[in-house]
Amino acid sequence: MKIIINQPRASYFVGGAEMISFDHSINFLKLGHEVYFFTIAPKSVALNYSKQYQKFYSSYKDEINFVELNQDEKIKFIYDIKPGEDRCRWNVESIYYNQKLYEYLDDNNQKYDIIFSYYNLDAVFIPHNLVKKNVLYLCGIPRNQNDFQGSFLYAYNKILAISNEVKDSWKKYSKDEIKIVSTGVDFNRFCINNDKDMDRIKLLFIGRIISRKNADMIVQAYEKLKDEYNLDLVVVGDGPDLENVKKISKTALFAGTVDNPEEYYKNSDIFITPSKYGEGLQGTILEAMSSGMVVVATDTEINRHLLADGRGFLVKPELESIILGIKEAINSNR
Repeated sequence: MKIIINQPRASYFVGGAEMISFDHSINFLKLGHEVYFFTIAPKSVALNYSKQYQKFYSSYKDEINFVELNQDEKIKFIYDIKPGEDRCRWNVESIYYNQKLYEYLDDNNQKYDIIFSYYNLDAVFIPHNLVKKNVLYLCGIPRNQNDFQGSFLYAYNKILAISNEVKDSWKKYSKDEIKIVSTGVDFNRFCINNDKDMDRIKLLFIGRIISRKNADMIVQAYEKLKDEYNLDLVVVGDGPDLENVKKISKTALFAGTVDNPEEYYKNSDIFITPSKYGEGLQGTILEAMSSGMVVVATDTEINRHLLADGRGFLVKPELESIILGIKEAINSNR
C-alpha cells in the first residue's frame, strides 16, 4: 500500500506524537509498504530542523519519500510563539498546512491508500478521489476540549486512540467505534545496564520543558531531597520554560535535546514524569521501564495499569506528593 504519514510539526518540533510518527513510518516500511512522510518545510517560516528529524531523514531518505510543504508567509507571525501549549497556535498552523497539503495532492494527482495523521485539524480536507482512507491517531487529551474542536473528527474514515483514557475523552465526537492501538518500545535499544554506577542515586526527566510537564516541580523536589539522599538530577529536553526551570537549581544537569536518550535511561535510577494533564500513553514511561528504571508518574488510568503490582509509584502533580513519590522510590527494594 501507499501510506502517507502526515506530521506537520515533526520537522522542527520534538514531542511524543512526532516521535511516534517516525516509528510508524519505519514499521510500515518494514511491513513492505511504500511510505511517504509529509511535514512542514521549516525554512519557509524561518525555523530550524530538529536533531531528531535530521537523524530520521538521514537514516531513511533512500527508503521513505519525504515531502516538505512550504507554509504560507501570511502566518509567519505564529512562529514567534514557541511551540508548547498554545492550542490556537496549533490550530492556525494546521489549517494553513492542510490547505498546502490539499494543493500538493491535487497538483500531483498521485493516488494513495491511506493518509495517517496525529492531530484532528491536520487532514480535515483531502481529495478523496486520490486518497482512499483518512485515518486519525489520537495521542493525547487536550486540557480544554470543546465541541468545535471535536467536530473535526467526523472528517476521518477511521479513528484510533493510544489508550482508553484518550478514547473516552473523544468518543462522543465519533459516530464509529474508536479502536485502541497502543504504542510499544524498542527493548533492544532501551535495555538494562548492569554496570550502572551505584554511588549516587540518579533522577531523570525526559520531555518537553513546558508548564504541563511539571519540570519546575521536579527540580524543586530535587533541591529539597538532594543532600539527604545523595541525589543527582538530569533533565533532558528543551522548551519555552527551560530558562526559568534552570534558575531553580545550580547543581541539576540540563542536557538539552539529545539523540541518544537510551544512554540517559541506562545510567539513571528513577524516572519521574508528573504531568499535570494531557498525556495518553507516554513513550518515555515505556522506555524507562524497558531500561529497568523505577518510575514515578502522575496517577492516571493508564499509569495505574502500567505501574501496578509494584512496578512504579503514582503521585499527584503537586510538590509534596512528588517529593513523597521520590522518597518511596528511593526507599523501595528496586
